[in-house]
Formats: sequence, structure tokens, C-alpha cells
Amino acid sequence: MAAKKFNPMTPNNEIGVNFGKSRRVVLDTHFGELATWVKATTAGTVVWRNSELGETNIIAFTAGEKLPIVCDEILTGATIDSIDETTTATGMYWITTPQFLKSL
Repeated sequence: MAAKKFNPMTPNNEIGVNFGKSRRVVLDTHFGELATWVKATTAGTVVWRNSELGETNIIAFTAGEKLPIVCDEILTGATIDSIDETTTATGMYWITTPQFLKSL
């Protein structure tokens, strides 16, 4: 039996999360595109920025965790709601997911 072709109009409903591109995070360096996931190999906090929304946020990671964070930069630190926050997680990667998949 042949495998069913993917429907490009419903990308992640048929195959789960599909990663399209991934790179190592370099702190304070714009990715050049919006990532939709971030992975950290060590536990710690991550200060992230989505420049399209003008938002800077913080989140905590456990070791090896990946989270659906839409951002284009991981910052060394920032002041969020009058609190100085610092990225302490290491071994980070950013990942994109395509909006549409091409049919096989």
C-alpha cells in the first residue's frame, strides 16, 4: 500500500510537528527569521525577544526541554517589568516549522 501524500493546507495535523530548519543559538544575535520552537540542553531561564511584536519575555527550561516559543532572538539579559532577568540555560537551539508542506 502506498503512503498517503501530505495535504499542504493542513501541515501539522497529519504528521505531527514538522521541523523545517534549526540552528544553534548565539546570544544577542538575530536569527534572521522567526523561530517557532527553542530547545535548551541544560536547565535554566531564557530571555527571548519577538521583534515583530516588540515583546521581550522570560521562561524557565528543564534540561533537554523544547518549548513552542515564537521569537527571533535570545538575549543575554533584559529588564522585564522592572526586574533584571538573565539567560542561564545553555546549549540552546532555535527551530522553525513550515507553514505549508510540499506534497511528496
